[in-house]
Amino acid sequence: MGVLEPPGRQLADRPHSPRLPAALAHAVLPTGAPGMITRFSVAMTNSVALRLNEHLRRADGQEECTFLLWRPSTGSRRTTALIVDLVLPDDGDRIVHGTVDFTSEYFLRAAGLAAARGCGLAFTHAHPRGRRWQRLNGIDYAAEESFAAQTITITGLPLVGMTFAGADARYGARVWQRHAPRTYIPTEAENVRVVGDRFTVTFNDTLLPPPEATNRQVRTVSAWGTDTQNDLARLHVGVVGTGSVGMLIVEALARTGFQNLSLFDFDTVEELNLDRLLHATDRDVRLHRAKVDIAARAAQRSATGGSIRVATYESSVVEPDGFAAAADCDLLFSCVDRPWPRAALNLLANAHLIPVVDGGISVDARGGRLRGAEWRAHVATPGRACLECLGQYDPAHVPVERDGLLDDPSYITGLSADHPLRRKENVFIFSANAAAAQLNQFLTMVTAPSGIADTGAHLYHLTTGTVDYRLDGCDSGCPYDGQLRALGDHTPVDITGRHHVAEQARAGRQHAARRWPARLQRGIDDWLNRYR
Repeated sequence: MGVLEPPGRQLADRPHSPRLPAALAHAVLPTGAPGMITRFSVAMTNSVALRLNEHLRRADGQEECTFLLWRPSTGSRRTTALIVDLVLPDDGDRIVHGTVDFTSEYFLRAAGLAAARGCGLAFTHAHPRGRRWQRLNGIDYAAEESFAAQTITITGLPLVGMTFAGADARYGARVWQRHAPRTYIPTEAENVRVVGDRFTVTFNDTLLPPPEATNRQVRTVSAWGTDTQNDLARLHVGVVGTGSVGMLIVEALARTGFQNLSLFDFDTVEELNLDRLLHATDRDVRLHRAKVDIAARAAQRSATGGSIRVATYESSVVEPDGFAAAADCDLLFSCVDRPWPRAALNLLANAHLIPVVDGGISVDARGGRLRGAEWRAHVATPGRACLECLGQYDPAHVPVERDGLLDDPSYITGLSADHPLRRKENVFIFSANAAAAQLNQFLTMVTAPSGIADTGAHLYHLTTGTVDYRLDGCDSGCPYDGQLRALGDHTPVDITGRHHVAEQARAGRQHAARRWPARLQRGIDDWLNRYR
């Protein structure tokens, strides 16, 4: 692969094609200078991936290339390039002769279009017989390096390079950053994700090596094989809300061998939680433990993989720090029941291309007797119905919660008894069913048993033992299915803000922790937990 440089000089024809420097043969990490991307990934929708695969896979088996447009999605630690469109070559833009070369005119046209649309420029070429993660060879390295500087000059964003493995339709990726005058070096991506009906991730084995197999996972691996287990274990999964449903999901993920979990919850364990919160004890109530701490402790104990990293965030996903940390995840479980966090998760699913596995519980207990119960589970991601179209939250309730009215007793008292904002329905048995339903949705999407990855949104009825299915997408005119899709940092929607209840919960725990008996007991507990 090379650039057809005026007057017709081709990189592949140079007498001494440059080789990839030995020091750069593997992932190159930037120096950490301000503005540097230190962790990087790429994501695209299934529809973009299908168009791209169709173009790059040639019937004659030769290499192919194209430019792409991308937008940034910035988390607290990782930046993701969201591939939003293709700039396909016109006649004469490239010459295919086993390998492929492209003209400087093609580059300038693509870069100009990227700048006009406020996007960055990406370039991808095919290795027709390659498999899994593809790295640059010497000629490919020199070709991408040759227009890295011009790309950032024209678009204001760094060049993203991608390599397509034609044998299994997987991608490798990197971002080119300036390290010194006239010196651009690629930082390798951690993974490349394709989201939609099916969720497919290609991992960089150097940055995220496959986990070592253990005897504790023999039965688990036998269900779907080593390759699938390696992909599952390396996913960075966020669980938003570690109450009755979220705690069960954390337990399942840890026992399945997931290595990287982020847990989000600002709430404190209380006595009224003990009938439905797995692993919580009276001692946790007395010590005013945060729910995320209980979940993290349980995950460490239940983990069957060789190692597990659990990050805890005593934040709501609607707070800026919580939202940014959630944007670092590959996939999110939504275990919340309020409209504001669900709106934030809906934005992450569609504008930032992070699939959200969501669910909920509804109980009919009029007159103090159980008359029925329902629990639902579904995935919000491009190509499927969003949380708003599924009726999981009313957008009119979001500003009500932001203003603090949902925590105002006088406001709540004025609502009807069966109003969804008054329901407290996390009974443990129903929560177990809801957690299992969400895990089933997740597993189907990532493993596609018998080739089926999307079985629709499910609504389970306790009284009849039946399931309703919704297989369509968003309602007509839904902004999440159109204008907001893959906007990333460019989204005009500002969903985050101060969460006064979260701030009060954290302040309450800090105050309790300063009391000498609690400090002593917490210290002893922490020491015991560390060495169990």
